[in-house]
Amino acid sequence: MDVVANKKKRQLNKSFSRNRGAAMIVVVCVMAVVMILSLTLLMAAYQMLATVNDEGRDELYYQQAMSFSEVLRDRLEAKSLSGSSTDALVNHIDAFMENDNEGAPQKEKLVADAQGVYGKITLDLDRSAMFQGNLVITISVSDEDKVMSSCVCKYEIDNKEGYTTYKFLGYYNHWE
Repeated sequence: MDVVANKKKRQLNKSFSRNRGAAMIVVVCVMAVVMILSLTLLMAAYQMLATVNDEGRDELYYQQAMSFSEVLRDRLEAKSLSGSSTDALVNHIDAFMENDNEGAPQKEKLVADAQGVYGKITLDLDRSAMFQGNLVITISVSDEDKVMSSCVCKYEIDNKEGYTTYKFLGYYNHWE
């Protein structure tokens, strides 16, 4: 009887051993699936957060370009009302507009490094014939030589009483 009991016991142990090995494989596979799903969720969350950060940064660049545009507009219009300005940028734009000599440049680029703020600000002044006596100023904000945002302003120019006046005509898309 002992022999029969031992034999049954060995068969039972073999059966459990086989089942334990199969169960271990199933557990490892389930854990791998759970880990893959967790990593996928983590990557999706990271991607959404990165996108939100990029959109926030783009908005900051756009706001910087628009703020600079509004300040420049205020200064040009104030100069137009008073007839003179102590602002170096406005005086530079005046000199650019009043230079009617043959061969005078029709376009000019001014670059200012915005220390402590996002990016570098570039002003492209254009008084070429295609704008029919108007001044077009493109304000670009760039970071590491890549333009992040830009704003295009158009001004009507009038020379009255010996000085240049500027009337803001609006923002426009110069690629049309």
